[in-house]
Amino acid sequence: MARFDRMASVEVGLRNDTFNGYIGTIKLSALRISFSIQKNLAWSTNTASVKIWNLSQENRNRIKDYGDQVILSAGYRQDAGEQLLFIGNTTQVSHAYDQPEIVTTLDCGDGERVLNQKSITVSFKEKVPVRQVVQTIADQLGLSISEFTATDNVVYEQGFEYAGMGKNALDKAVLRLGLRWSVQNGKLQIIPQYGTTSKPAIEINADTGMIGIPQRYTDKRAAVYLDGPRTGYIVQTTLRPDILPGDRLNIKSERIGLNGPYAVFSIKHEGDLFGPNWRSIMEVILV
Repeated sequence: MARFDRMASVEVGLRNDTFNGYIGTIKLSALRISFSIQKNLAWSTNTASVKIWNLSQENRNRIKDYGDQVILSAGYRQDAGEQLLFIGNTTQVSHAYDQPEIVTTLDCGDGERVLNQKSITVSFKEKVPVRQVVQTIADQLGLSISEFTATDNVVYEQGFEYAGMGKNALDKAVLRLGLRWSVQNGKLQIIPQYGTTSKPAIEINADTGMIGIPQRYTDKRAAVYLDGPRTGYIVQTTLRPDILPGDRLNIKSERIGLNGPYAVFSIKHEGDLFGPNWRSIMEVILV
């Protein structure tokens, strides 16, 4: 039996043979669905493993092994309803037969077709603003920009030329602005190297769904921070589709005297309409 108040649905866009569009859609909502999603601010794509029970043979045959678009939404019936949890493209599809049931697993990457497959060519004359270069790269990749932190008007004095993988061009141009980029739910997010998004801080405490007590740890990703390792916390909450890597949280736990602003470095969503899990697990660092 499905757990009370939980909702989840999957929409699969079926790619065409040339990988430049979709030729149909499969919408799934009345089946058992589970998921494990990992999102972070690292260079690699965010990933998801979505399982669907007893998909019809017709739909199993229609889903491709690579390149279909998967949109997963989840939430609570008596709260905000379903919210977008993940958008990505299939990287592997499998069907396991555990009689009398069949379990279909969709392994996906957020921005997979863009970041790992697409090359671009750009050329600009001298004194071109770096922000213009970034926007052009995003346009060629087909990525809309959800956030682009304001910066000084930095320019390439000698112009800018690049031919190759689009994500490498993004690395070069965005770093010139002192920012960092990632793809979150199919959109390009560009924020300060050591800062957060511009969204209002999200309150995390026992009254807003925090589970248990935050676990302290030392983040040793020295390359991420100017001043070396930082103290952070692993925080669990009920499922929070609205929280993305880079967001600012106000976390309060009276049990350990925790009360302050933290940045989300990574977040893992785990859920099963028929199982015990329906939670988000975050790695956060003090800002």
